[in-house]
Amino acid sequence: MRIFYIILWIVLIIAVVVFAVQNTVPVTVAFLGWSANASMSIVLVITLAVGVLLGMLLLLPSVWRRMRALSAQKKKTREVENQLKNAGSTTAEAQPSPPAENVTEEQVPQDKPPVDSAP
Repeated sequence: MRIFYIILWIVLIIAVVVFAVQNTVPVTVAFLGWSANASMSIVLVITLAVGVLLGMLLLLPSVWRRMRALSAQKKKTREVENQLKNAGSTTAEAQPSPPAENVTEEQVPQDKPPVDSAP
């Protein structure tokens, strides 16, 4: 799987380089009284990066909410596991096993040969 990601990154980098080489036309970008001249590829790559960052910022509150909910669920799970562990140990202590009896050879029943019921 790691090799797949490495190959994917290499393909993506090659695509960006090809895009940058093919789109070298200078363009003027104006925004709120600010203007700049740059190649079209640089403008598009910067626009893509800003869009990705804005998207991540918009998703951040929901990701944070889910992480908090997951953390709370993990905490509840640990508490329940501890309660079960403590309940199991107190149950074992509350019901002691019966004491072992000393068994001698005389007390052990001897196996008798099977009785043939056929005449």
